[in-house]
Parts: sequence; structure tokens; C-alpha cells
Amino acid sequence: MEKIKEFFNKVGNWFVKVGHWFAKIGKDLYKKVKNWIAPPKDSHYISNKESRRIARENMKIIKEYEAEKRRKDVPESEYLTQMKDDKNIVEFENLHTYFFSDNGVVKAVNGVTFSIPQGSTVGVVGESGCGKSVTSLSLMQLVQAPKGQVIRGSEIRFKSNAYKEDAKGNHIPVYEVQTDENGNELKDENGNPLYKLEIKRDKKGQPILGNNGKPILAKVQKRDNNGIPLFEMEEKVYNVAKMPTEVMRKIRGREITMIFQEPMTSLNPIFTIGNQLDEVVLLHTPGATKESAKARTFEMLRMVGIIPENVYDRYPHELSGGMRQRVMIAMALSCHPKLIIADEPTTALDVTIQAQILDLLRDVKKQINGSIMLITHDLGVIAEMADYVVVMYAGRIIEQGTAKEIFDNPMHPYTVGLQKSKPAVNKKVDRLYSIPGSVPNPVNMPSYCYFRDRCNRRCEMCNGDYPEMIQVSPTHKVACHLAKSAAMKEDN
Repeated sequence: MEKIKEFFNKVGNWFVKVGHWFAKIGKDLYKKVKNWIAPPKDSHYISNKESRRIARENMKIIKEYEAEKRRKDVPESEYLTQMKDDKNIVEFENLHTYFFSDNGVVKAVNGVTFSIPQGSTVGVVGESGCGKSVTSLSLMQLVQAPKGQVIRGSEIRFKSNAYKEDAKGNHIPVYEVQTDENGNELKDENGNPLYKLEIKRDKKGQPILGNNGKPILAKVQKRDNNGIPLFEMEEKVYNVAKMPTEVMRKIRGREITMIFQEPMTSLNPIFTIGNQLDEVVLLHTPGATKESAKARTFEMLRMVGIIPENVYDRYPHELSGGMRQRVMIAMALSCHPKLIIADEPTTALDVTIQAQILDLLRDVKKQINGSIMLITHDLGVIAEMADYVVVMYAGRIIEQGTAKEIFDNPMHPYTVGLQKSKPAVNKKVDRLYSIPGSVPNPVNMPSYCYFRDRCNRRCEMCNGDYPEMIQVSPTHKVACHLAKSAAMKEDN
């Protein structure tokens, strides 16, 4: 009897276990089906129906922005503005650049504010995807449309040297003035300058005669060392975020130029180096001829340490990586820009060539008296080149200041982590330091500090709203609750 009882107990226990197993499978299957039909709100997965709804809403927004861009005859007063600090050449204020994808809105740049002073180098550093390149592309109006858009309310102020125009819209030439033996300008009895005169000629070089049969005299237009005519200029401040595309084309490539990461993909493989450099000069320099453009090209190639005769008729694939990068720098300098954007200019180059390129950029900046916006992951490059440093994380600026302040006194845990992750030659470690965790999903960014879940110094305040930017010194700012807490203690 006892054996029979024991047998039935074992069978019963087995049936209970099987029942629990089937119940677990059924429960898991129910959850999967339920999540597939109506996914939870905190899930990164969205249904096809939800994706289509998002796409329809985003398409309406995109059409509005694209319609604004396509407007014709936009009055200049609509995009003219003033610099907050006259020493700056560029001012980003509350820049928002979004990408309207089918999965949601990617806030690639989310409220960026900083400036680039005249004659300085500003380094922008951060992880891949933090918004460095998108910030520079927003300035150039090269954000990939239609999904990528600079949002209303953003301001990108740029101090431009625009060509003066007469009532008919023609550029006003600069004429040569007669001088005495001491180089002083000569003037007539009314105080007006006396200009140099020459015989006016037609396209064939023949003198143009007046009604009296005598050659017509015309004022001599000033030219630079390459024979390119000069025109009168005037300073204007534009809001690039509101500027029409056709106006931006006159600035992009002439006053604002860009050195891209990989020159092999930036240079056209079917055209010679000389052809591509000449094209830039002819496109952006009024009055330039093929001969004067070639002369300017030779000048720029010499400036970057290249013998022009050796590369002018060669194709990009015939040059080394370092030579191609020098060509890209020469192209960027062809029209004497006010701002050079260098996006990872030393990528894929060996250490020796990297040093040469950085030295070249430093020398070039002095020669043209321009500014550089340097975008890189390399803290060593930033430390060597930059006057000011902007640290970005997940589309926001988390710390900015002078290079000395950022490297000697980093205050944000992310900036500290970046510096710790840089290999040290004189320090032996078993494993290189890396910041734990990953960047949050750019579609649904949290309301609290984006770095909170990766921070080893987070506190109770980090569970609140995103931290405000705290002014640590006249040039040093940081967006961190720890800095705010320290500032409050100092005030007390």
C-alpha cells in the first residue's frame, strides 16, 4: 500500500511540474503577443502602425521647413543681425538640429551655445555621435535634407565680408590711386582722389574709340599678386539659420571652408588636382580668369609645402594620404577664408604626417589671420592646437573653457573620463580605462542629465531635471549638478 501511495505521489508531482512548465510557456507567449500588438511605452520597439504615424507627422514638419528654404527674393533684412560680441566671428546660440526619422525625432544637436573668437582655434571634442560634425554642417547649411533640419529659434551668427554692390547689383571695383614719390595719394582741387587711367580695350585687345575718334580712358582696377581684380567689401552679420540657400552658396567655400575627414572621398578621382583647385577660385572669385586662378592655385600649393609643378596635372590616386590632405588644405585656403572647419583632419594619417598637418594648420591660421573650428576625438590634438575647448555629449555642451582650464581643471565627470581614457606613455596599466555604459537613445532622450546612468559620481540631484550651465570663471562653464552644489557651498 505504501508503494502505491509513493507511486501516485511521484506521478502527481510530475503532473504539477509539467503544469507549471506549460503555464510558464503560456505566460511568456502571452507577453510576447501582447507586446507585439501593443508594445509598452518604455520599449525601444515600435509597431509598423506607430512608425507610419510618426512618418506622416514628420513629413508635415519637413514640408514646412523645405517650403521656407525654397522661397525666392527673401529680403536681406530677414536674415541680417548683430554679433553679441564684436570680437567673435561665429556665434552659436540655442542651436537645435533634428533629424525626422520614421522612428521618431533624433535630436542630434539640442541647444548648443558657444562662440568662435576672431583669430582663435576652438576645439570641439566628444564621442562619435555627440553632434560635433552636425554642428559644423549646420553652420555650412550642409545638413542632409529633407530629414535633417535646423529648428526655428536657432541662431548661427556669422560676421561676413560681403561684396559691395551698386544699384544694378554689380560689384563695385577698387581702383588704383595716383601717388607721389613718397607714396602719398594725389587728389584734385576738390579733394577727390586722382585715379590711374588706361586705354579701354575690347575683348580682342583693340582700343575702344570715342565719338571724337580718340581712345577712351578708364580707371585702372586694383589686382592682387595673382592678377585677380579687387572689389570693395563691407562687413555684414548674417543669421545662417535664416539665410536663403543661394546667399549661403556665396559664403560657403569663400569665407567658410571645410577640410573633411577623408580627402580621397572629397577629391574627385576623374579630375586633376589643378583642375579642382582652379574651379574653386573661378567659382568664388569675381573677375578671375583661368590664368589668374592657376596663379592662385600655385600660390596655395606652395603655402602648404607642395611643389605645384609636381602635382598640378596629377590625379588624387597618384598622391599619398598626407599630400592629399595638404591639397585639401590648399583648396580650403584658395579664397582666403575667415573660418576653416577642420573635421578630423589627421584621420588615417601616421604620427609623423599628423604632426606636419597640425603645424601647417597652425602656420596657415597666422598667415590668413583666420579662425579654426577643430573637430576631433584626439585630446592630444586639442591640447596642442586649441585656444578654447567645447566638450559635447549626446547633442549638448557639457563643459567649455580655455584649453588650460579644461585640461588642468576638468569639472564634468565625462570630461574627466575622456582624459582618463587617453593612453599615457609613462604609465604602465593592465587595461586602458573606458567610460562604462553607452549613450542614451537619441530618439527618446531623458529629462535628467544624459550622463547620469554612466556617471560614477552621481548623486540625488542627478535624478532631477537636466542641469543648467554653471559659470565657473569668465571663460569656464560646466553643466553638472556637482558644480552647482559646489558653487552654492562657496556662496554660503
